[in-house]
Amino acid sequence: MDNKDSSASLNKLRSLDLNLLTIFEAVYLNKGIVHAANALNLTPSSVSQSIQKLRNIFPDPLFIRDGQGISPTAYATNLHKHISQGFSSILTGLDFTSDNDKSRVLTISCYPFIAQITFPLILSELEKINSHYILQHVPLTDAEDTLIQHRADLVIDISPQFNRSINSIRLMSDKTVFVCRQNHPTIDKTLSQEQAASQQFASVVTSIGDLKRMQFEISEALPERFVAFASFNAINVLSMVAGTDLLAVLPERMVDIFIPAFPVQKLQCEIPVQPYDILMLYNKSAKNDKTLSRIINVIGEAFVRQEAASKG
Repeated sequence: MDNKDSSASLNKLRSLDLNLLTIFEAVYLNKGIVHAANALNLTPSSVSQSIQKLRNIFPDPLFIRDGQGISPTAYATNLHKHISQGFSSILTGLDFTSDNDKSRVLTISCYPFIAQITFPLILSELEKINSHYILQHVPLTDAEDTLIQHRADLVIDISPQFNRSINSIRLMSDKTVFVCRQNHPTIDKTLSQEQAASQQFASVVTSIGDLKRMQFEISEALPERFVAFASFNAINVLSMVAGTDLLAVLPERMVDIFIPAFPVQKLQCEIPVQPYDILMLYNKSAKNDKTLSRIINVIGEAFVRQEAASKG
């Protein structure tokens, strides 16, 4: 539905008192005016008036007298089918916790390289909770602002946030590694500082505080390092490494995922690299959302199990 159709639909809804549809459903389900009035704590007269208003809107009497009660017309039966589906969707939007079959979109904001190493496990855990849950990725620019403005349910980042309204859970650790292509003409498995200083590099352009710090430390160790290719996309950098004699410094877990697809190798290097933690950040107010709170706990526990299994 495009914007024009959406606007037309909204204008139609503005002219319709949606309370009338609630009364219609009550009459349909209770098979009578009096029973519907009792269910809604209204007078039979007000229910009858509401049904009359609906008859003026729809081209059908909706209900006809049948002995001592009333019966819905075929038109009313079809109308009930669509209205009940709409009410179910509205109730799902208001409360995700009372029905395990309800759908929910979990929105996570993070950088692509973090999504690559965390989302498969997160989605598998969501499916265990509810097969109708949907995982949605949105780009990350500012973690604190994203959470404060509620643009995402969760943020996954490597930089901690020092805000009293934000909590964090450590998911895993990672580190950067030097990589080159397989069958590199001058390098194999190990990289000395002298060798690194004589090589050309591909580099990721990043705004991530901790990664920028690590790049700075590498630049300090290799002040003459020449960057022949730079990209905001780490996959582009890995592709350049695979097809040229360039070296790069990339997140190790990301490299491990793509080694089967890219002919590259990780190098042991004299230049020390610092490990970093990958954190899941969320608003403290998430505890008021029972479903989101449960999802946070499940995700956190899954990564604890994964790390324990990798060490075992």
